Amino acid sequence: MQSHLSNEISAILANKASADESMGIKSKFEKDEQRANRFSKQLDDLFFDFSKSHIDQELVDTYLKYADEISLVAARKDFLAGEKINNTEERSVLHTLLRDSSNQGIATKEPSVLQEAKLAQQGFAEQFARIEQALDQRSKPIKDIIHVGIGGSSLGTQLLFEALQDANEHRQIHFIGNIDAHQLMNVFAKCDVQTTLVIGVSKTFTTAETLKNLDSICQWFKDNGVTDPLSNFFGVTANPEQASHYGLPDENVVTFPEWVGGRYSVWSSVSLSAALVLGKDRFDEFLIGAASMDKHFYQADLKDNVCFQAAILDHYYANYMDVGSKAIFAYDFRFRSLVDYLQQLETESNGKDRTRDGEPCEQKTSMVVWGGVGTDVQHSVFQMLHQGTSLIPSEFILVKTPDHDLTEHHNELLANGIAQTAALLEGQDLSTVEAIHGDEGLSDAAKKAKVFSGDRPSLTILLERLTPTALGALLAFYEHRVFFGGVLTNINSFDQMGVELGKRLAKQVRPLIDNKRATGTEFDPSTELLLSKLI
Repeated sequence: MQSHLSNEISAILANKASADESMGIKSKFEKDEQRANRFSKQLDDLFFDFSKSHIDQELVDTYLKYADEISLVAARKDFLAGEKINNTEERSVLHTLLRDSSNQGIATKEPSVLQEAKLAQQGFAEQFARIEQALDQRSKPIKDIIHVGIGGSSLGTQLLFEALQDANEHRQIHFIGNIDAHQLMNVFAKCDVQTTLVIGVSKTFTTAETLKNLDSICQWFKDNGVTDPLSNFFGVTANPEQASHYGLPDENVVTFPEWVGGRYSVWSSVSLSAALVLGKDRFDEFLIGAASMDKHFYQADLKDNVCFQAAILDHYYANYMDVGSKAIFAYDFRFRSLVDYLQQLETESNGKDRTRDGEPCEQKTSMVVWGGVGTDVQHSVFQMLHQGTSLIPSEFILVKTPDHDLTEHHNELLANGIAQTAALLEGQDLSTVEAIHGDEGLSDAAKKAKVFSGDRPSLTILLERLTPTALGALLAFYEHRVFFGGVLTNINSFDQMGVELGKRLAKQVRPLIDNKRATGTEFDPSTELLLSKLI
């Protein structure tokens, strides 16, 4: 099994990139009248249009050859079969079992994990029903839920809630991830302890930021006359003993399997708060949608696999077209947390410079992921997308049918999204500018300033409607795209060693700030100077 690009394939891709930079994307449409249909695909309620990118049959064929050399199909099966593909931590990656415990019919290395996955699903259903019943019996109904978690213990749940909540929902969720107390104080001002439930989420229930925030919320309850605040607290964790040690009643501890990774935990009881608002049925539909994408990911030939096509474009742009970032724009307010979620998913998974065997990676891995929502960003960053000196592939996510009756608003939103993809491709030359503005008396400089190069790549994903199943499928698509990207660059997408050093140093810095002491430390001069400013 080869784990890196052969010189032959690398040379083909380098030559292709040179040709693509010269010829552009528009020429691909001129050569192939069926290009739009050839490089688009309908998967249930999601439509993927890759045709405005640099994808073509030569690119797909080259990466199919590379996939054969690195045994990518076998790696895909190893993932779903429960092999320990997280080799640095000697762990299997099993989160897909939470949405499909039948595992696409694939036998697992450890047959017991299928049973464990089924029990996890059943256990969450039972715990959920018990909690709902308890909430219904309260003298005062719960109006607010404070969800306390950080990173993967919060981002997915927040996206799920915001994307699917009803505008008239009688319960609201307030997400606390930051240790910054300004966020806490803002939430306290909106909530009443008598009608507030707190859900703390931590895999180990030792996460410092989460526990500190829970402590402060507990004190807020006490300050407002609640003598037994922890009876209003639920813990979601893979370490129930630690949650009990914190003081939570056993009946208030909700579990999930230890093999559920943080940024892949939205499919588990980590999303308890969202499920309590949206309803368990809708949460189950969310899982069904993800399972449908799992099926495509595993069963579709690579040449027709949207997850693979997106991953090879990422690899091609980063390694052969000198692309350092990609932008994601969701033309739907309900997706306002999507970029944050995808940013963590990709950059924490594939932002690595070490191969699976610990050696320096010779390829470029994750691009910077950024973006925004709707027409807001058109009036800021789109200037750079159209006329900036860096090539930035863009992704547009649109929803065909809204969940409101203000049709004119939504049609304008869709028109803007579609128009931007067309404008990025088409551009505008000087002769077009002169034809449009010829009688306006513009200076030559003004005319030339209106020239757009075009041939800027984009991917469009159109949802029929923002339903739980469509959302589940969309997020699973991005997960599997990240997986393929990790295999293409021979890195471990499922550890996150890069976050450890800063946490360890923070434990050294904190006592210095608390004790107003910065002398005698062993930090670099800049850090010592900053510490001196804080004491």
